[in-house]
Amino acid sequence: MILNLEGRNVSVEWKGVERRRVTRKTVNQTVMISLLGGATVTPCAMRNLSVLGAGILLEETPIPPTHFDLSFDEFRTSFACRVVWRRDAFAGVEFVH
Repeated sequence: MILNLEGRNVSVEWKGVERRRVTRKTVNQTVMISLLGGATVTPCAMRNLSVLGAGILLEETPIPPTHFDLSFDEFRTSFACRVVWRRDAFAGVEFVH
């Protein structure tokens, strides 16, 4: 997508313009994810968060399958997630209902 800003054409994809539906807050928090229906629980780093999803970094953990559970409190509560995109060890996930 190309935007015309002050007489200049700017590519949205490459100039850092936010394309998400809602703004995410930058965070640096360890969270837990549950893989394979709870058979495997592993920590990962959350890098950003919004009401709709999050960005997670899995440096020493394989990127989870399409759906998994994420917890902020060691699985006293959890949130169902779906992987929306992946880039190396980083993944964007959305919370599903």
